[in-house]
Amino acid sequence: MHFLRKPNVEKLQNDLIHGRIGRRAFLGAAAAAGVVPLTRSMTTGAQAAGNINYFTWSGYEVPELHQQFIDKYGESPHWSVFASAEDGLQKIRAGFSPDLAHPCIDNVQKWHNAGILAPIDTSRLQYWDDVFPSLQTMNGAAIDGDLLMVITDFGLSSIIYRTDIYEGEETWEMLFDERYAGRICARGTYVNLSIALKILGYDVFNPTDEQLAEAGDMARAQRELVRFYWESQTDMEQAIASGECVAGYAWNEALVNLTEEGVPVAFAAPKEGAFGWACGLVRLNNGEGDEQMVYDFIDAWLAPEAGKFLIEAYGYGHGNQESFKLADPEVVIALGYDDPEALMSGTTFFITPDPEQDAKQLQLWEDIQVGL
Repeated sequence: MHFLRKPNVEKLQNDLIHGRIGRRAFLGAAAAAGVVPLTRSMTTGAQAAGNINYFTWSGYEVPELHQQFIDKYGESPHWSVFASAEDGLQKIRAGFSPDLAHPCIDNVQKWHNAGILAPIDTSRLQYWDDVFPSLQTMNGAAIDGDLLMVITDFGLSSIIYRTDIYEGEETWEMLFDERYAGRICARGTYVNLSIALKILGYDVFNPTDEQLAEAGDMARAQRELVRFYWESQTDMEQAIASGECVAGYAWNEALVNLTEEGVPVAFAAPKEGAFGWACGLVRLNNGEGDEQMVYDFIDAWLAPEAGKFLIEAYGYGHGNQESFKLADPEVVIALGYDDPEALMSGTTFFITPDPEQDAKQLQLWEDIQVGL
């Protein structure tokens, strides 16, 4: 398996987006590599008045993801980063006024309820017709007939495993396999209950109390098999690389990183179907920037060249179908994106949780963690 080898700066960007290095370290390393244009494009103070404001995750502001905007306006937008979608929401409610933000699909309802979102007119988007139909109509992107999010990026949550050690079919039961007791890296959230519900064939988002209890029993049994519950994917990747763990819950990017290190791994396509996340751009109704620039920025993110970069450098899927035709075919196949529509149709995308169900699962997970 061969991945497009990332230049040093792209690797730094990847480390930045996943929190492995801080912004100061990133800028210093990029400058040392002689990448003056990239460093300048990330310096908001040099940008001209009249530009728009973009509020996003750390690492998503890189110029490769909006080069078409730079080509038209000569520079990147002003940008700020949030640590989490909830952090971003609270800053906006406190008076911050960006023109665009980049939360995920499960945040849209909450942001809408806060009264901060403006509808998006897709007739003003050059690449809208190239967006996957399933992403155009994904549950949660539109509310009351208004499209509130253009989905630009998506990814999978599955299992990364050592192909030289693990034996058996690709299934979520890999994370509950007693043969590998003490060598399983599980995620430190109640997603383990979601996985158990999926294995049992129940509704992941709205199980009955009895079904949730059954999933809880599985998670308790899993607890005895787990090497550790990871909070940082980097920790899990290191354990997989060393052989400390045979299998672990992971996002697509783990395959990119571990393959580049020469570790024999695969990113499973579980027979029960993978979990997925989808994120995108929303318009804020308190933004003061030029509306045409806002739409041009959305288009720049949707451009197939931006998607090619996203797929090859970060291992994530892109909203534009044409991006997958431009990306390195070996990378696309290795990440499981050779048939994106089929992949998405078999994926359970995380959506806004029902508050009551969310509270139940959180409490059960906390009980399991303390041994109850």
